[in-house]
Amino acid sequence: MKKSVLALAFASLALAAHPLAARAADSVEGGAAKPGLLDFDPVSIAWVLIIFIILLVILYKAAWKNVLAGLTAREQRIRNDIAQAEEARRKAEETLAKYNKQLADTEASVRDLLDKARLDAEQIANGVRARAQEDAQGIREKAEQDIERAKKDAIAQIYDQAAVLATNVAEKILRRNLNPDDQRDLVTRSLDQLQSLGNN
Repeated sequence: MKKSVLALAFASLALAAHPLAARAADSVEGGAAKPGLLDFDPVSIAWVLIIFIILLVILYKAAWKNVLAGLTAREQRIRNDIAQAEEARRKAEETLAKYNKQLADTEASVRDLLDKARLDAEQIANGVRARAQEDAQGIREKAEQDIERAKKDAIAQIYDQAAVLATNVAEKILRRNLNPDDQRDLVTRSLDQLQSLGNN
């Protein structure tokens, strides 16, 4: 294709060069002066226009489709590059949005975990406090029971000692030995008296 375009271009130049060469030969043979650069020559202008039009037609038929195809392919490639860039930008925005969402979700879970840990700690502290109060109450009640039992034991011992002392005193007073019934009776009376004294 390129070879045929070059051949047509050379043929056109040969056609253009032929009349100009003929005119130059005529002017040299006639002894006329050489035309100047700015001289107006309608025949030369006509040939140049004809050659230009012929070259334009040849280039239109031979090269214009290739040029248009190249420009169209370049335009399509640019459009594809723009589309790919837009797609990459969209994917990057989606990735950024996913990352931001994951970050927000992670922050929310951390806040939830911290809140749950704080609530658990408060519940544990309340449980420890309640258990300590229960233990203290139990210890107080046990101490009160122990005190009450010790008091009763002490009172019983006092009664026993008082009965023994009363018996001894009574025996000394009476100078005789008491039989068991007398002792029981004496002990009971002494205990009643001690109890009435203890209640007062």
